[in-house]
Amino acid sequence: RTQNRKIESVMAPASFRDTVLLSAWKIMGKWLVEVDVDRTKVFYSKDIGFCDCVYWENYMEACKDLDSPLMELFTTLGVIPSKPNHSSEFGELEDGLHLYIGSYHIVGKLVEGEYCSESEWNDTNTARMGNYIFAFARDVTFLNDGFPQPVLQLDFEARIPWVL
Repeated sequence: RTQNRKIESVMAPASFRDTVLLSAWKIMGKWLVEVDVDRTKVFYSKDIGFCDCVYWENYMEACKDLDSPLMELFTTLGVIPSKPNHSSEFGELEDGLHLYIGSYHIVGKLVEGEYCSESEWNDTNTARMGNYIFAFARDVTFLNDGFPQPVLQLDFEARIPWVL
């Protein structure tokens, strides 16, 4: 491992290992999460209906070129980055990138670290990685029917190039 890795594997507590297959990960030095990667992957492998607007299509296409640390984060959590459960685009910024916000659902829970809400979005409960800022949401929103429990919501703000 190199010193600049943002994801660190840790052992899940025995009480969780005995009941559910969970992986514990220290994420970006801020949060300890327990994630059922396999159940998360199964959900993301399904054909989930998405908006067919051009902004959504741009986000999905831009996700094909994410840098390695971002891909490692999404892979570690079992998430397919081009399939957020929610995403909104807020137009072009001065630097030519487009501002997106959204979220991903993960089968798991936050063990250590601060949750975030829209009104509490700050440096202590968010972390930057590349053009993304991430936070674990206090409240779960836009949950797809049939998503397994327990649910952990990873919110994001991203500056994404227009690639279409």
